[in-house]
Amino acid sequence: MKKKQLIPAALLVLLAACGNPKNNNEAKGLTAIDVESAAENLQELKLSQLGSTVRYVPLETNDSCLIGNRPSIMVLAEHILVQSNNNLYCFDKKTGRFLNSIGHVGEDPKGYSQGGLPTYNERNGLLYFTRRPNALQRYDLRGTYQGKAVIPTPPAMPSDYGFADTLVVGYYNNIAQQKTHQRMLGLFTEAGLLTDTIVSPLPPLPTMTLEDIASISIMRLGIARAIHTRFKDGTFSFSITSPTTLWSYDGRLRFKDTFNDTVYNVSAAGRLTPAFVFGTGERRLEPKGHWNDNETKGTLLPTFVLETERNIFFQCLEDLLKNTLNGIYDKQTGTTHMYEEKAGLTDDINHFLPFHPAACSPQGEYAQLVEATNVLDFLNEHPETKDNPALAPLLKLGEEDNPVVVLVK
Repeated sequence: MKKKQLIPAALLVLLAACGNPKNNNEAKGLTAIDVESAAENLQELKLSQLGSTVRYVPLETNDSCLIGNRPSIMVLAEHILVQSNNNLYCFDKKTGRFLNSIGHVGEDPKGYSQGGLPTYNERNGLLYFTRRPNALQRYDLRGTYQGKAVIPTPPAMPSDYGFADTLVVGYYNNIAQQKTHQRMLGLFTEAGLLTDTIVSPLPPLPTMTLEDIASISIMRLGIARAIHTRFKDGTFSFSITSPTTLWSYDGRLRFKDTFNDTVYNVSAAGRLTPAFVFGTGERRLEPKGHWNDNETKGTLLPTFVLETERNIFFQCLEDLLKNTLNGIYDKQTGTTHMYEEKAGLTDDINHFLPFHPAACSPQGEYAQLVEATNVLDFLNEHPETKDNPALAPLLKLGEEDNPVVVLVK
């Protein structure tokens, strides 16, 4: 097993991200998303900037698939998966018909640990669920158990997973783990053999104890979740969990470390090669995981990323805690536009509720779940929309029904 630092090309990009994105990155042939300029010139984002067609899929409601508060969504070629209250429900993407549940939380041999959505492996069509302390439980989309993959431990299990050829790639989001065990990314076989390790470039954290902590806050910043720990000496640390640290695009595995502006391709050989960079320029946050307040003022940190053939949707934190912005980068024109996350994307296609992208399918469809009560409130407040044939699937919705999936392509 080999331990690797970031390869030289990746280190050059990391340094280049500190300067002007156009001068430093475009000269190297690397796509630079001009976040700095877009954040200084906020413009209303519209749904037509993401796609040209919108489809509404009301999810079937019955006693076997009741969806609760704060569900999460995953969209695949023919299926919609919704995680709610420790259950994973599978629906037909065309009709919204409920197909089956997938697995269960439990300590029995087929059970998985409480948590969020599984990771989908396009290569074998299986879903991988976390099973602490050292395994991933595998299920197919029909809900049939397919055995487990073993996670080499210690350290504790990764927080996110992806797949590079036949290998599982795990991301260790805990900075302390990264330093103690020299592991930011681990590549291993499903039998649990660690084949390669990529070491974090972040500097070591200062030694702190529980007695040094003044407060701990758990918050949601757009799609990402964060733990903000403030210390008695006035400094603070910030741990961010995003569902898009590792994602698949066009047969390649993408990777974005939490506090780095660069997105990489991960190879099965354990190499990171730059794919594109979020150009934050003078507003770049120093990637170290521990700061004082002055060090984060005016900074921009890209977090959540969704990518299609046409564009890249992302979210960005201002001053870490001040505000969350949505951004859209158009791959064809090379332009970037940003606006307040809370406003969503104005629906200039069907004039429906603002769109808040939460997931993206391999086929390039952006997706959002909308609660039935929000749909009904909108239809009641805008009776003229009932004459819009595009919104016809929504007219039979009841207050107690499951959410509606909005798909934009």
